[in-house]
Amino acid sequence: MKIPILIIIVLWPALALAEPVANPRLFRAEYVAKFQGLPIKAKGVRELHRLENGDYRLTSSATSMIAKVVETAIFSIADDQLMPSRYDYARGGMGKSKQAFITFNYADKSLQHEDGTSGLVEGTLDKLSYQYQLKLDLANMPQSERSSGTLEYTVADGDKLKHYGFRVASEEVLTTPAGELLTVKLERIREDDSEPQTTFWLAKDHDYLLTKFKQQGSGKGFELSLESFTFTE
Repeated sequence: MKIPILIIIVLWPALALAEPVANPRLFRAEYVAKFQGLPIKAKGVRELHRLENGDYRLTSSATSMIAKVVETAIFSIADDQLMPSRYDYARGGMGKSKQAFITFNYADKSLQHEDGTSGLVEGTLDKLSYQYQLKLDLANMPQSERSSGTLEYTVADGDKLKHYGFRVASEEVLTTPAGELLTVKLERIREDDSEPQTTFWLAKDHDYLLTKFKQQGSGKGFELSLESFTFTE
């Protein structure tokens, strides 16, 4: 029973995203998650809302029979570049509960988090907002550069800064309950063979919405598949 909780914690944020326009389209998408060798499924929901002050709130949740994980990122967008202001993470259910947060303070170039205070490096994102930045960068990447270009991000995780790199693998048509979708297939660049293989597919003609996510490593597997989606703008 501990394995699904860990998988939800580590693997859930996988990428639901929109076109780089002045007013990004707000959306709601629902997913089903499957775990290798286990008869356990989770329901996932990803939503983008616009706040009264003009900022955006991206929420990602995963709920199974044994656990619930909710992530929230608040950010502004200018010239297709995100500026995050707050990130929150909460996990509850069977097993150990966890809460985490990050506040971005640009005036004094610092990050406030559950571990204390650390320096803010320019361009740093959090574990959820980087996913939206990824889709903006992918949408802006010329088709001619997709076969050789990479997308790289600095991501705050408590008092640590991590490096995430991605490459475009191909384009594929996937059949889903929402219909056939032309997707861009991306792979995370692994630093070594001990890291899990991570692949995800974003719907090219539907604001690069997450269509499928798959992670495999050390005998454990996780797959996330789109069931339905709506755009409210």
